[in-house]
Amino acid sequence: MIMKANKPLLILILFSGIISNGCVKQQPVIPLYEARYDHSEPVIRINIEKAMETPATFKLSQIASELEYFSAGDTKYPVKQVIAIPDSDAFITFNKPRIFYRKAGAPSKRYGLKALAYRWYDAMNDANLFYDKKTRSLYYAFSGLNKLNQDKIAPYIGTLYPLNTMISIRHFLYPDDQTAAYPLHLNNPENDKLLSFSSSGYTIYHYENEAGEPNKISTFNMQGDMICQFTLKENTPGVTRSSTKDIPSFETSYWNDAQDRMNFMIPFCDTVYQLRDSQTIAPIYALDLGNMKLSDEELKGNGIPKGKAWIRALSENPNGLFIGILQKGAPHILNWRGEIDGFKPVLTHRIVYLKKEGKAYTLPSESGGFINDIDDGLPFWPDGQTDDYLYMIRAVSDMRDNLIRTGSPKQQALLKYLDSPATHEKDYVMIIAKLKK
Repeated sequence: MIMKANKPLLILILFSGIISNGCVKQQPVIPLYEARYDHSEPVIRINIEKAMETPATFKLSQIASELEYFSAGDTKYPVKQVIAIPDSDAFITFNKPRIFYRKAGAPSKRYGLKALAYRWYDAMNDANLFYDKKTRSLYYAFSGLNKLNQDKIAPYIGTLYPLNTMISIRHFLYPDDQTAAYPLHLNNPENDKLLSFSSSGYTIYHYENEAGEPNKISTFNMQGDMICQFTLKENTPGVTRSSTKDIPSFETSYWNDAQDRMNFMIPFCDTVYQLRDSQTIAPIYALDLGNMKLSDEELKGNGIPKGKAWIRALSENPNGLFIGILQKGAPHILNWRGEIDGFKPVLTHRIVYLKKEGKAYTLPSESGGFINDIDDGLPFWPDGQTDDYLYMIRAVSDMRDNLIRTGSPKQQALLKYLDSPATHEKDYVMIIAKLKK
C-alpha cells in the first residue's frame, strides 16, 4: 500500500474536482503581458544549401569526450525521450508507454507510472516528460482519455513524487495517483498543440483556423493564465492543413543546460528560437535552405519537386548543431540492415554546424556519422539530446555484427558491455556522448 502525504492528497482532491467530470470548460483568454522580442544579438545563419555541397568527415572527439552505454528497451518499446539526472550518472527514458530509471552499472528499473499508450498526450513529438532539477520531481503530459470508463477530460500535466521517493516505491502508480494535475488551456485541440512544459508552466503553438502552418506560440502558467502570445510569422494565404498533411513536419523543444532556457522550432519554420522567459523570445539560429526551401505554392499542395528539402531533426550541444534534412528525390539514409528505422525520422542528409568554426558541413551518408575515435566503436549520429548530452539508439545485434574488434585498449569498456551475458541480442543500446566538465 502506498502512503500519501496529506498535502499532495489535498491537492489531488482539489484538482480532481476540476478534471473528473468531463471536459474543462475553456474560456477565451487574453495575454496578461505584452510580448517582448529580443533582437539584441545577431541571429546565426547556417547555410544548409552550401553545406550540402561540401561533404566532410569528422571525428567524434570534435564534439564529445566520452561515451557511456545503457540497455534501453527493444523494438516494441523504443526510446522516445531521454532525461539526464544531474550529478548521478543516471537517466530516465520514456519508452512509450513505459518509463525507466537507468543508472550505469545497475539493472534498469521500471519507474513511475503504469499507463497504456493512449493515455499519453501524443501531439508533441513524444517529449512527454519534464524533470524539475530543484524539486527532483517528474512532470508528465497526459491526453485526458480513459477508455475504461469512457471519460474524456482536458489534456493535463501531472506530477509524481520526488525521485528518491519514486525509486523506493515497489509498486507502480497509475494515472489517478498523481500528486497534482493541471489542465491544459487548449481552446481548440485541432489548432493548439503543446510544444513544451516545465514545472512552472507550458507553451503551445497555434494554427489560425485552417492554416497549414502554425504562426504563434503562447505561454501559460500552471493555473491556465496566458502570460504572453508571440506572433512568429504571417500565415501564407491558401496554405491549408489538408495541403500540408502529407509533408512530414517537425517540431522540437529542448532545454539549454547552462542557461536553463528553452530552445524550440515549430513546424514549417526554419528558425530556432529561445524562450528566455515567459514574456521574451529571441531568434538564435536561421537554418537557411536557400533555393531548396519549400515555396508557398508547393505548400499549397501543388506538388513538391525533386531537390526541395526541409528540416526533420535537430539536436545541439556546446560544440555544435546537428541537423537532419529530408530532400525530395534524394536517397534515404538506411540502417545497418539496409532499411529505414520506423522509430526515427527519415533523413537524406546529416548536417553539422561547428560553433567554433562558424561553418556547416554535410557528413557523407556512407560514413554513418562521426568517426568514433573515442572508443573505436560504431560511428555516432545523435537521435536526440538531454541537456548537453547527445544520445544515439542502436541495436545490440547491429553493434555485435558491425563492430571491428581492433584489440585497442580504447575498446575495453565497450567490449565488456557487448560481451556481458546481461546484454541481450534483442536489446537496443542507448549510447550517451558527453563532454567532460
